[in-house]
Amino acid sequence: MLPKLIFLVNRAAMLIPQTTSDLIAGELRQDIARGVIQPGSPLRQEAIAKRFSVSRIPVREALRTLERDGLVEVHPNRGAYVVRLSSEEVVETTDLRILIEGDLIARAAPKMSDADLSAVVAAAKTAELASATPAWNDADREFHVALYAPARRPQQLALAVSLRRSIARYWSVYGQLPARRREWLRDHTRLVEACRNRDGKTAQRLLADHIRRAGDFLLARLPADRAMRK
Repeated sequence: MLPKLIFLVNRAAMLIPQTTSDLIAGELRQDIARGVIQPGSPLRQEAIAKRFSVSRIPVREALRTLERDGLVEVHPNRGAYVVRLSSEEVVETTDLRILIEGDLIARAAPKMSDADLSAVVAAAKTAELASATPAWNDADREFHVALYAPARRPQQLALAVSLRRSIARYWSVYGQLPARRREWLRDHTRLVEACRNRDGKTAQRLLADHIRRAGDFLLARLPADRAMRK
């Protein structure tokens, strides 16, 4: 888990020196995921350095970290910007998620031990409790990780998490969960039940529908898509 910022008074407080760039990257990552920093927004080094009371050196390192994560694009002579997904990228990411995550859960469900299932149930409960808070994105990710972990395919799981991260910030920006909280939680309940029955085919079908509806909902809210329809 990424380290969290330690504040002395407020968000502009000094950071622990030995982990400054990681801490800045973690805080900016949270701001992007929660929609505090919008897609396409510039990330000015001077402003970020002032916010965290640091020099520009750890800020540059933090931006490089976010660039590696696929959250930020750095353009020579223009600076860094939060990545803005196009409708085509949303469709492609959704299709890839269905393939990769669907395969994971199809493999995982039949193999689940009682301990694995207990971890899934606990993660589902945590996600439910977090569903009305800004932490819902992280809780949702941990639920899905718990679903897929029994497949014992770490590289595929890492790819699934990366794809989820690339699109998760848009769910916050365009209000996906508040508008669909009951549906989202109902999907979780059905996925847990399929895993309880060790039914990989049903779990895969439910998950594909869950991911597809989330992608369609997001597409309907991307500004570029609205402009294209006019």
